[in-house]
Amino acid sequence: MLDSMNPPLELRLLARLRVPIKASVVAGAVVGGERRIIPIGAGTVSGPVLFGEVLPLGADWNLRRPDGTETVSARYLLRLTDGTVLSVRNEGVLTPGPGGPEGITALQIEAPVGSPWAWLNDAILVGSLAVIFDGEAVAGVSLEYWITHRRGEEPRE
Repeated sequence: MLDSMNPPLELRLLARLRVPIKASVVAGAVVGGERRIIPIGAGTVSGPVLFGEVLPLGADWNLRRPDGTETVSARYLLRLTDGTVLSVRNEGVLTPGPGGPEGITALQIEAPVGSPWAWLNDAILVGSLAVIFDGEAVAGVSLEYWITHRRGEEPRE
């Protein structure tokens, strides 16, 4: 067995989001499945690093595959408590889970140059996503943002 010379990685939680979703627009059958555009409603961003709100200005261009998995391709905005607006691109895959669809995503955050959050422009981020139900109906999603860093080092901020 080869020993890895690569530094081990750890994750640090940046934020938890709760985001309601609105009725989807079904674009219909496309190559690979059924395309649905799911508008994102106003939500909350609660630390431990990022705090603020999800602005109701985005959507997930979701693709439901024949095998039941779904691809996430979401773009949306966060407004932090200091007024900074962050643009988020979130891509991933949802699979059927015991409590409903759940998945892992890769995130890119675009922060204004010179802002206290500019370090996020270079951050390697992953996310976890779970669907929130209201009875049988999908009401929203719960997300967690995580930043990667080498073991023993704090993530750059």
